[in-house]
Amino acid sequence: MYEKEEEKLLEMKEQLEKIQLPLDEADEAIRQGFDRAKREKIKARKKRTRVWSLVAAAFLFATFVTSIRVSPAFANAVASIPGMEKFVDLIQYDKGLEAIFKNDYYQKVDSFQTINGLTLTIDGAILDETGMNIYYTFKSIDRLESLSIKTVDLKHEEGIPASGISYGGIDVDNNPKEVANRVTYHFENPVQFKNLSFILDMDVTFQGEDISFSLPFELRENVKPGRTFVLNEEIEIESQKLTIKEITIYPLRVAVKVAFDEANTKKILKFEDMRLEDEKGEVWGSIMNGVTAMGSETYFLQSNYFEQPKKLYLRINKMQALDKDEATLLVDTEKGQILDGPKDGKLQILSASKAGLHIIMPDSGGDQYHSYDIFSTGIDANGKEIYISSTGMYMEEEIRHWDMTFETTDYTNPLRFDLTNYPNYITGNVKVEVK
Repeated sequence: MYEKEEEKLLEMKEQLEKIQLPLDEADEAIRQGFDRAKREKIKARKKRTRVWSLVAAAFLFATFVTSIRVSPAFANAVASIPGMEKFVDLIQYDKGLEAIFKNDYYQKVDSFQTINGLTLTIDGAILDETGMNIYYTFKSIDRLESLSIKTVDLKHEEGIPASGISYGGIDVDNNPKEVANRVTYHFENPVQFKNLSFILDMDVTFQGEDISFSLPFELRENVKPGRTFVLNEEIEIESQKLTIKEITIYPLRVAVKVAFDEANTKKILKFEDMRLEDEKGEVWGSIMNGVTAMGSETYFLQSNYFEQPKKLYLRINKMQALDKDEATLLVDTEKGQILDGPKDGKLQILSASKAGLHIIMPDSGGDQYHSYDIFSTGIDANGKEIYISSTGMYMEEEIRHWDMTFETTDYTNPLRFDLTNYPNYITGNVKVEVK
């Protein structure tokens, strides 16, 4: 009955996989979570390990992507799991997540707490060595327009490793008395917990009142171990050399460890299209392209853990890169001047003060689409770290804006910022055999 419709949808899906989708905002939000975790860890070495959260806009664009109906059959299969029909849109675009549900790796939880007429339910979770997805639902007899999440914290008796965390906003368009979403944790390093008892704390505001939820939950099965392929294969793109050290395939994601040749003339900022491909050309696209685990060059891709292809390849065609002497932006905020940086002159200061910096750049358009953050922490003339407390990114009359506020005005100019993203590219055709 639906064969023709599904065939058309699959054809659309194949076309979409060839297009760079606007997920950079999500990637950058998670990357900033890692950066924040790193600096907070440094500022609080003597305190107990914490999970540092970023109230991410990470799923704003992911929601657009995941709302594409790839397979009615798969949607029906997930919706047949009690309580999971509301999460279909969060799962469908990610092949790794599709495989997790098809192979019963998702664990049902159903832990709930009701406070002042508002109920928070942890429907279920997916755990592996790289992180955890927690699926939750808010429900009330009243409309939920005023509901907002303030903080999220995952606890465990062994401590939660430093992590990037993202969670979506509250969307009440379809069902104003019930909303569902997920919290996604990305652990700094692979970890296996000795026991599987956790507590999810979530502080929210509802109808003008602050509410603090604390839900204990326990998973039944420990994680499936990752499968590691040691490669140590050197590749080259436009005279820039890097080594693919190893690839580890976990249920939630694939970790690709990369080392860059110190003799390179360019700094590699971001992989635009790193992906896995099997012998039939089936692609597992990048879901967190360029997101780097703290302390190492590790890049995460969609997982094919539950697939058993005869051959598997890592493909790379495009990377953001700048000459090393252009990869640092040097700014005097009191004079409002850029003293050093990319020589193309695209970056300009619209306004500046010791309290913040407003930078603009003409929109590159097309394949050069660029709307993520370009740097995070700065260093002043005396080596002091200057943190950016907030950044407003927006587009106005084909000009991109980054309006930043610093956490302090107590610093000495000039400020140095290492660029983490920039629309300058090198291209090639790399194909590394994984298995």
